[in-house]
Amino acid sequence: MLLKLSIALGTVNALLMIAGAYLLAQAIHNVIFEQYSLAEITYLLWPLAGIILLRAVFLTLSERFSAYAALKIKSAMRQTLLNKLSLLGPSYVEQHGQGATLNTLHNGVEALHDYYAKYLPGVAYSALIPLAILIVIFPTDYKAGLIFLLTAPLIPFFMILVGSKAEALNQQRWQQLAVLGNYFFDRVQGLTQLKLFNATRLELKQIAKISDDFRHATLSVLKIAFLSSFALEFLATISVALVAVIIGFRLFFGTLDFATGFVVLLLAPEFYLPLRQLGSHYHARLQGISAAADMLIILNAPLPEQQSEHTTDKISATISSITVNNLSFTYPNSDEGIKNINLSLPNKGLIAVVGASGSGKSTLFDCLLGFHPEVIKHISINQQILSTAHIGQLQSHIAWIPQSATLFYDTIAANIKLAKPNATQQELEHAAKQAGALGFIKALPDGFNTLIGEQGEGLSGGQKQRIALARAFIKQAPILVLDEPTAHLDSETEQVIQHAIADYAKNNLVLVIAHRLNTVKNAEQLIVMHNGKIAQQGCFNSLAAEDGEFATLLQTAQQGAVHA
Repeated sequence: MLLKLSIALGTVNALLMIAGAYLLAQAIHNVIFEQYSLAEITYLLWPLAGIILLRAVFLTLSERFSAYAALKIKSAMRQTLLNKLSLLGPSYVEQHGQGATLNTLHNGVEALHDYYAKYLPGVAYSALIPLAILIVIFPTDYKAGLIFLLTAPLIPFFMILVGSKAEALNQQRWQQLAVLGNYFFDRVQGLTQLKLFNATRLELKQIAKISDDFRHATLSVLKIAFLSSFALEFLATISVALVAVIIGFRLFFGTLDFATGFVVLLLAPEFYLPLRQLGSHYHARLQGISAAADMLIILNAPLPEQQSEHTTDKISATISSITVNNLSFTYPNSDEGIKNINLSLPNKGLIAVVGASGSGKSTLFDCLLGFHPEVIKHISINQQILSTAHIGQLQSHIAWIPQSATLFYDTIAANIKLAKPNATQQELEHAAKQAGALGFIKALPDGFNTLIGEQGEGLSGGQKQRIALARAFIKQAPILVLDEPTAHLDSETEQVIQHAIADYAKNNLVLVIAHRLNTVKNAEQLIVMHNGKIAQQGCFNSLAAEDGEFATLLQTAQQGAVHA
């Protein structure tokens, strides 16, 4: 609506320009040829002044409305993309690259601004304004109108001719930008490892090479853009000059009156101006289309099943059972994954999942967390089969801590209250105490209001883990999912955490990927994974007495840790 209003104001502004040109031409004609005094042409000058002021107002409003419309479109597009990505899950982002996805969400959406704020209005103006001028000019001077009519198509024709080549180059450039984004993101995340292995120089050379390729691609697009702009300006200038020369000869031979000739000369640049501006905004179209292509890939990514807007069945706040039936998941272009998983989980207790590296533990947890929507239908809660419409509800019942938890650039209190924004100070302190974090937090100068850096910069590994645990505890979710919560902790703090988890498991279900022997021994039930399948199930003592995968894992245990 705002975009239409902006185009309408711009069109009215053009009509006022045409009226102003007639008033100015008539005023000058009266002064030069009719010998009118200034007072006698006041009736023409006052409307002309009003038109100039109105044009300024309409132009400002038109630009503001188009910019605001583009801003609303960008906000809506970002929200739509984020909603779709939340349905697709983290696995989709990992497959397509975090850097490329961030580039689409940020630079890609930003590229839509000029497309909607400048290019689309420019397309409308290039059709409406020349048409309005032709309608006015033809009755006045059909010969000038014919010149306009014959020369005008040359500009869009050449623009399309050049633009087809520029579009292909720009799409190639945008793909290179996605690769560059993924590469930068990965290297920034692994900067510590690059420094430790003295590989920074080699990576800098590779980054320089990729950046140089991107620079060449950008310059190729700009070269064509500058060439097309030069050609459009040249054609427009030649066309205006042709009109001026013909008008001059006709005035010289007396076949045209001054007022009409002057109006044509005033309107000639304005006739070609929208076409020239469209050419200058054509680069915005190329960027917008290239960016939109990546957005459409995300928006058109298939979901395993469509969410029903009329779904009324909700997951009960009280979970009595969780069942997994014939769950299989294989990663794209790979044979890795899990196969034929059948589980019946209780509503409380500590369940540990163990297995060698690559046995499918993390994949199983990702499925249970709803990160792979295509297999959610194989999970039932309280005998209710889940669908993608239930993923949000399922995740609201889960508190999750990965092995490397994410902390944000904010206060400690804000990081903990992320799971429960309306938590009281008492709840905040209780959760921190449960996680063994209250002591070191209170020792900080600003306590819970201490600002920490990105990814917990300024805290030790154990302190970061305890804050992540406090975040999980404050949610008081019926299901707690952990990836070895006692990693990076000293033995004393480990005992505190183990005790807190044991207390939590008395009334809730705790699922943990176990790497340490203490965690395995404290579990009420063990699930042993091997080659993507459940190899064994049972308590610690019974499985340890059997000859099987778990016994093999125990034999490789060193320094109190189960290698998995």
